[in-house]
Amino acid sequence: MKFIESNEVAEWCGEHGIALSEDSKPLPEATLIHNSRIVYANGKRSGQEPNIASRCIRALGSWEECLLCVTEWGIWGSGEDWPKYYAARGKRGERRSLEKAPGHLFGSAEGEELTEFLTLVFENAWDAYLLPVPKENTKIVRLKISHDEWVEAQSSEAVSL
Repeated sequence: MKFIESNEVAEWCGEHGIALSEDSKPLPEATLIHNSRIVYANGKRSGQEPNIASRCIRALGSWEECLLCVTEWGIWGSGEDWPKYYAARGKRGERRSLEKAPGHLFGSAEGEELTEFLTLVFENAWDAYLLPVPKENTKIVRLKISHDEWVEAQSSEAVSL
C-alpha cells in the first residue's frame, strides 16, 4: 500500500487512461454503460459499512492495482473519526495529512487493507472514487462513493453491489 499526493493521482490516472475533470474527478467513460447504486446508511453509521466495503471490492472482479482517492471530507464533520483514520495511516508509516496525500494505492494482494480504508471512507461519509486496474480480459468497474451515504458502480458489464 502506498499513499500518494494529488499530482501523483493525476499521473497514475493518466498512465491508466483515466481522464480527469478540472477538479480531479474521473470523467464518465463511454464503455461504462451499466450503473448500479445502493444506499449504505441513513444519516448515521449503519454498522454495515465493513460488509458494504467487502461487497464493493468483490464487485470489482479481478484487479492488479486499485486506487482509492478521497475527494471531499468535512461535510458531516461531527461523524468523522479522525483518530481512527490517522491511526490506520500511521500504522503504515504515513505521516502526511489526507489533504496532502488523498490517494491510497493498493496492490492485488492488499485487499484486506483496501477493505479497511474503504470502510473508513463509508464510516466517515466522505466522497471518494475507487479505480481498479483490471486483469486482462475482465470487466471494468469504477465506484463513486458519496457523502450522502450511497455508492454507485459504473461498469462495462452488469454488476451487483
